[in-house]
Amino acid sequence: MTQLSLKTCDHVSQIEWPAKQTKVSLQSKAIELVTDFQKNRPLVIDYNTKAVEAEYLMKKAHVKLKLVLDENNQFVGTLSFNDLNNQEIIKKVASGDSRADLRVSDFMKTKSVLTSLEWQALESASLRSLIQFLASSDDQHILVTNNEGTTVRGLISASDIARTLHLNVNLNLPVSFRLISDAVNILDQNAA
Repeated sequence: MTQLSLKTCDHVSQIEWPAKQTKVSLQSKAIELVTDFQKNRPLVIDYNTKAVEAEYLMKKAHVKLKLVLDENNQFVGTLSFNDLNNQEIIKKVASGDSRADLRVSDFMKTKSVLTSLEWQALESASLRSLIQFLASSDDQHILVTNNEGTTVRGLISASDIARTLHLNVNLNLPVSFRLISDAVNILDQNAA
């Protein structure tokens, strides 16, 4: 067994930095802002999970979106924290549903209403063109599929874009692509 010991840090004067630092800008490839599921494990939840449990888990982990899977681990939709907020649960209970019986499937967006971008298109698109393309979208996330459109390869988060570009938006509130576009337009106007 390896022997562990604590050392003082009084002789430490440097910090390791990644060998290649890429600065992301509006001219960067849009692909650089994709959370790639080949490199990062996707956040998933079973469609049969109780809604109050899902809300608790998402709040605890500071997660705003999960991919929803059925009993066969097949993608069936997405669940955002906004879809599941307490007001939505209260509405369902007020209409006669039992709070204990509410499931993720009662709140999720099914894949039939979701849209996505293809991986290959993002490889040649700039971040600016992506933001312009999504400028009218109130969505907070956009799915990215493989080039055949059969597999969710990743996703793009509007709040990740805001954070990476250091945009002047309140990250404690829901951040949509429309809000990102507005913030970029203000930057462009100030630069002109």
